[in-house]
Amino acid sequence: MLNLIALVLCTQLHHFGFDVISSPQTAGSPFSITISAYDSGGSLYPYSGYARVYSSWDNPVNPQYCDTLVLFSSGVWSGNVPVFLAADTLSLICDDGGGHTGASNQIQVLANSPNRLLSILPGQIYAPGTSNGRSGSVQSQTVGVPFSLEIRITDNWFNTVDTVDHTVRYQSTDTYAVMSQVLVQNGVTNLSYAFRTASPQQRLFFSDITNASVRSDTSSWIAVSPGSYGRLLILFEGETHVPGDNSATSPGKSGVANDYYVDSLFPVLVYATDTCWNRTQENGGQLKLYSDFLFSDPPAQSLVDGETTFQISFSETGRVILWAEDLNSGFSTYNNYLNILAVIDTSVVTDSFLVYPNPMGIESNTMVFAYYLEGAANVTFEIYDPFGNLVVKRDWNAGTENAQAGMNRFLWNGRNDRNVRVASGIYYTIVKAWTHTATIFNKKMKVGVIW
Repeated sequence: MLNLIALVLCTQLHHFGFDVISSPQTAGSPFSITISAYDSGGSLYPYSGYARVYSSWDNPVNPQYCDTLVLFSSGVWSGNVPVFLAADTLSLICDDGGGHTGASNQIQVLANSPNRLLSILPGQIYAPGTSNGRSGSVQSQTVGVPFSLEIRITDNWFNTVDTVDHTVRYQSTDTYAVMSQVLVQNGVTNLSYAFRTASPQQRLFFSDITNASVRSDTSSWIAVSPGSYGRLLILFEGETHVPGDNSATSPGKSGVANDYYVDSLFPVLVYATDTCWNRTQENGGQLKLYSDFLFSDPPAQSLVDGETTFQISFSETGRVILWAEDLNSGFSTYNNYLNILAVIDTSVVTDSFLVYPNPMGIESNTMVFAYYLEGAANVTFEIYDPFGNLVVKRDWNAGTENAQAGMNRFLWNGRNDRNVRVASGIYYTIVKAWTHTATIFNKKMKVGVIW
């Protein structure tokens, strides 16, 4: 009886064994293996059931580098399996989930051919052999502060191909940050990069110049915060804040400042920015405006959440200069220029159509159209080019601005209805006003534009 029990125990499944696997193998390329089931005495056991094959680098509960379900027949399974992780040494494991396992000999797995680029940002971890190639949370960055990132040339499973040297071009969603290229040697390199524009979402883009068949890479999103307060920026009406911009003439903003009339109040917006013209949330300071021309010279004001607005007027006409300075920090703006126009007295005009300056573009980038209406009326204002193409059209209902009884003024900034600056040349203006009974005003005039 004891001999029978011993025979039964000896013929139970005890472990798995692999035939010798040749080395090296290539990541992602299936290779042939044979696995046998054995009893405790080392004899073939006629196991007919399922087992899972994974690599020694895998987590048995959640394998990702090699995961193949196999079905044994009479104690043997033969077939092809792929391993997606390149490694100097690893072995394959066979596991039936019931405590019976077995391991192969150690093999080397080489990276496959170059297939794609991969970027690893600060806070991320390189994860070859996985579906994404990277893990972890990206660390936020600060405008103007360089940070280091990795660029890798990888196979389709993000294993670094360390046998190639490629030139890679890089750029980002930040229009004003550096766009350049770098040599990636032995499949990997570190790159120092700095953003110029603050944004909750920025990205980097990489493309392979050496081998266009290598797939490009888009980095994960990066949050980029403004740098420390380091500059002041003036914005006039007609101008737009452009953070990150470093143009030679008017960095930090675009557009053309509106022209203003002598002795008329207008707003001057001042931002506290970092050194790349991104607005900060600075509070305090004592901001003062200065000019070489006579102006209202308001008292100093403090910054609130990185900005303050002055109301000023100039007492003389011409192209004037204005700048701001923080009396506490010493930071100042660059010189800002704008046109201050003389006011033409049209109060005595009862039947005229005045245009000044004409041509525009020499003394001012704004043209004023002044016309007198005996009563409120519907008004159509049109500008045509020499070929009869409509450039600007405005319609105003009786009683609204530019359609009221008395003197009306309309300012034109030299742009068409698509907000594109018109070319230098001759243009034709028509102003027509009417009521339900009659046309009360119908004037035409030739005007010039010189840029």
